[in-house]
Amino acid sequence: MRRRQLTPLLWEFAEQTAHPEPPPRTFVLAPFGGGSAYALGEWLPDLCAPGERALSLQYPGRGPRSTEPHATDLTALAGAAAEEIAETTQGPLVLVGHSLGAVLGYEIAHRLQDLARDVELLAVSAARPPDLQRLDPAAVLAMTRDDWIEELATGGNAGLGASPPADVADLVIPVLRADYLLLARYRPGPPRPLTCPLLALGGAADPWVERPYLDAWQSWTTGPFAAAVLPGDHFYYRGATAGFGGLIRARLRHRVTAGARTTGRDL
Repeated sequence: MRRRQLTPLLWEFAEQTAHPEPPPRTFVLAPFGGGSAYALGEWLPDLCAPGERALSLQYPGRGPRSTEPHATDLTALAGAAAEEIAETTQGPLVLVGHSLGAVLGYEIAHRLQDLARDVELLAVSAARPPDLQRLDPAAVLAMTRDDWIEELATGGNAGLGASPPADVADLVIPVLRADYLLLARYRPGPPRPLTCPLLALGGAADPWVERPYLDAWQSWTTGPFAAAVLPGDHFYYRGATAGFGGLIRARLRHRVTAGARTTGRDL
């Protein structure tokens, strides 16, 4: 599927056929640490139904923004994203974020609700809630190249494998370090639950986000909440997007089949 830039931060997955104006809903995808706007395209066949719109965030410091400095303030990044989403979309919004992108999605959802936008669902994937983050800035800064290689192997990062080629690792590690620091330095404000529905998903073998962390997201919304665990590690959805997309679509107001494979089901 083609992609086109709406703003430096916001990219659209563009279909060959035009979507209705306004579309029935718009999905906004927030990538994991080290990821880019291209990273989550595999979700779309099982996530978006015909006529629905899909946008993805393009963080600075990678891809077409590789010459820009990395983001250093997660709440500022969320504020910029929310403003651009509000300006470029109409109708209900479904926010789906993985790992770093899940926490960012939570902050974006708050700002969109403050702007009186309809957040139909926030889906957080493979992420601890804002107050239970595992990263420490000093520890991140102290990590050696070997530590980063081990980190990549432990989480199954984006299909890079246990021993990524040296040139690939040298490209990925600075981006990962910046994104880890972005999350490590994040300090959520006073607890202020969302009002939208919230779905927490994760992998049964994720070494960093066990089931109790998914359940802990319940206190971060006053709206309907559900959690589910699927087989796999931190990137459990790879090769299993039908189940991932089906669980998300089952929580939407009007269930419409995405593609030919996903019908959605209740948790």
